[in-house]
Amino acid sequence: MQYSFSKLTQFYDCPYAYYRYYVKNEKGIDNLFAEYGILVHSILERYAKGELKKECLVEEFKASFELRITQPILMFGRDLTQSYFDKGVAFFSNFDGFWELEPLQSEYRFETSLNEDTFVGVIDLILRDNEGNIIIVDHKSSSKFTRKELKTKARQLYLYSKAVYDKFGKFPSELWFNHFKDGHLEKIIFQKADYDEAIQWALETIENINACMGFEPNVNDRFYCGYLCDYRENCDYKI
Repeated sequence: MQYSFSKLTQFYDCPYAYYRYYVKNEKGIDNLFAEYGILVHSILERYAKGELKKECLVEEFKASFELRITQPILMFGRDLTQSYFDKGVAFFSNFDGFWELEPLQSEYRFETSLNEDTFVGVIDLILRDNEGNIIIVDHKSSSKFTRKELKTKARQLYLYSKAVYDKFGKFPSELWFNHFKDGHLEKIIFQKADYDEAIQWALETIENINACMGFEPNVNDRFYCGYLCDYRENCDYKI
C-alpha cells in the first residue's frame, strides 16, 4: 500500500474524511488556503529552476493571485483576502534567494519503503551549505507552529529525511519550515531519535488504519471541518 504524510495525518484529522477520500475515492472540493500555498510553491519552484528571475516574482505573484484566488479567503467570519495578498507581496518584495545556499533539488518527488508499504512525497527544496551539509526546506503558508505543533509537524520532514538518505547516503543536518506568509524560518537540528520516532509513528498509524472498522468523524475541530475538509459542503456530520 502507498502512503504519504498527508494521507497518514488525514486519518487523525478525520477518519470519516479519510474513508471517503482513500477508501470510497470520492472527489471533494479544494480550499483557498491550499490554493494559496500551491500558488506560492509554484513561483518558488520556477525561481529555483531558473524559469523566473527574482525581479519578476512580485508581479508573477500578483497576476497568479488574481487568477487563482477567485473567492474571498474567509475564516470565522473574517475576510483575510487582502491580508494574504499583502503578505505575499511583502514576501516576494523582500525575497533574496535561498539563504546563499546551493539548491540541489526543487520539488523532489520520491518513493521510499516503510517495511512492506511505500511512502511517497515531494520535498519542496533540498539545499547544501559550503561544508556539504544537506538542508531540506518545506514552504508553509500557515502561521508559525506552536512548540506543541512543531513536534508533530516535524514528523513530515523527518520522514522525508529517509528519502534524502536514500539519494545522498546521509541524513540532512537541518530541517526548515519556511513560513513565507509570516516571514518566519523555523530551523530544526536533525536528531536521530526524533527520526526514529517519526518512522515508528508512521508504522503505528498504518497499523491503526488497517485495524480501523468504523472511520468515525472528528467533529471537534471547527477549523478543519469548516475550512479545510474536502467534504465540508456535503458531510452527514456537518457542524
